[in-house]
Amino acid sequence: MAVLTPSPKTAFVDAAGEPLVGGQLYTYVAGTTTLQATYTDSTATTANTNPIILDSRGEANVWLGGAIYKFVLKDADGALIWTVDNISAPTAAVSPVLSGNVTIDSNTSSPALQITQTGTGAALRVQDSADPDATPFIVDNSGNVGIGTATPSSALEIASPGVFTGAWAYLPTGTAMLFVQTSAPTGWTKSTTHNNKALRVVSGAASSGGSVAFTTAFASQSVAGTVGDTTLTTAQIPSHTHFIANTDATLTTVSGSNFVNYQRPAGDVSNYTLTGSATTPTLGISGSAGGGGSHTHTFTGTAINLAVSYVDVIIATKD
Repeated sequence: MAVLTPSPKTAFVDAAGEPLVGGQLYTYVAGTTTLQATYTDSTATTANTNPIILDSRGEANVWLGGAIYKFVLKDADGALIWTVDNISAPTAAVSPVLSGNVTIDSNTSSPALQITQTGTGAALRVQDSADPDATPFIVDNSGNVGIGTATPSSALEIASPGVFTGAWAYLPTGTAMLFVQTSAPTGWTKSTTHNNKALRVVSGAASSGGSVAFTTAFASQSVAGTVGDTTLTTAQIPSHTHFIANTDATLTTVSGSNFVNYQRPAGDVSNYTLTGSATTPTLGISGSAGGGGSHTHTFTGTAINLAVSYVDVIIATKD
């Protein structure tokens, strides 16, 4: 896109078309009689005199700041020639409204577009046909970015409901992920295949297994503790032997393939019977086996409470 070059020099002529030598150009704040500076070059470090005195060709270097001006032109004798109000530079902070497409084509190491906001307004605002739009894309004067909000309160604020796209959107359909929430996010479907299960890390193929629910396996129980003590069933007790011995010399030691060096206890022996032969003896206890014979197994260590803390998660697959 090509554009017409601006005038590199500000030049004025008199009524006869001759250079306005010695002419006087006053620059004011727009709509007032308050003097406002212009500059000798683009650095804006050296202000022009006010009024600006035109040279022998009726010219002057007039660089405008980021403001709106009123120009008053007089001849060398101070006679008024004209007054023009509301003048601004196209690249000033109060730039005119542009319509149509705007292209920035740059091939420098500097930014192609640089916005410096020293006031309280937004540095950049992109909005729809509503003016003002309550849900614009905005960069405020602190550098906070708002998407769908005109007043971002953090470095990046996305108005609810925010939907992430980009790399997130390119995850393959069927991708499964964990979420610490009850419902799946937009674009995902909650899986109900697995429920009340623990997670296992594997280096091979992903699968599932086991038969005991998580909360069943880790119920509020303890062993040898004071809270939730568990009574073991017969099936849970490991196979073991109780030896019966006494010092009654009148009882005969039994030897055989099933029992070795068993003796009846001293004292009350009414519950004990010894039958069979010497090679196949049988030592029995009358009454209910184990029914009334309480005993203790010593446990050494800290009580084990299986009420493990947990956090519920869901598995969701991408639609």
